[in-house]
Amino acid sequence: MKSRYRHYTAPRLYEIAFDTNRKLEVDFLVHCFERYAKVRVRRVLDIACGTGPHLIRLADRGYQMSGLDLSPENIDFLRQRLAAKGHRGELIVGDMTDFRLERPVDAVICMQDSQGHMLTNAQLLAHLRAVARAVKRGGLYVFDRYMASSWTDPARSWSWSKRRGRLIVRASFSALNDVDPVAQIFRERMTLEAIDNGTRRLYRQSHLSRMVFPQELKALVELAGGFEFVQWFFGFKRHQILERSKHPLIMVVVLRKT
Repeated sequence: MKSRYRHYTAPRLYEIAFDTNRKLEVDFLVHCFERYAKVRVRRVLDIACGTGPHLIRLADRGYQMSGLDLSPENIDFLRQRLAAKGHRGELIVGDMTDFRLERPVDAVICMQDSQGHMLTNAQLLAHLRAVARAVKRGGLYVFDRYMASSWTDPARSWSWSKRRGRLIVRASFSALNDVDPVAQIFRERMTLEAIDNGTRRLYRQSHLSRMVFPQELKALVELAGGFEFVQWFFGFKRHQILERSKHPLIMVVVLRKT
């Protein structure tokens, strides 16, 4: 028997498929909070939080977490996850280019190249200004961006499986499809196949994503105003500065509110 999920309606499958060891990433975020912020970081906003892989783990470490996501299904699912762990948090269905919080936070994060959903410089500038409104002076904005060595890189693909009890989730993901080098846009595709008690459920997602290169990003941050550039890294490695890295795939950027 087979059933099919629509776009953004399978948060449980997504949570299982991407339930990887995030300790290195969360350790890095905590290091940034302690090393670079000029305020004590206690309240953190996770933008495009999805099913909360970073939000939940930071809440487990004692941070007061808020989450913003465009998907009501993700927010509902995350609200249940937080409640099951005894955590509270302000969870908002909203657009990362135009949002406001009840009160400012000490730090903001945006993980898993979620900024790539903004396909123009105008959207990215609006996003940076919205984040600047949300974070206290001296607080941080930490985010990661996918990188490629050049537009001639071939499409990249990954496949893996995860099990949660009797439920098996098989995932496949590909990036750098249908590249438009002028707009810096490419297509990403993801398939999640769930097998549970003989029932096969299939979830497909395809969306456009945009790549921003390091010096371009610096210029956009300066143009947006509100932040100073602190540092950037290759992946979640506190001693691996981006300029010293060969063929980096992930750029992690630390900004501080001025």
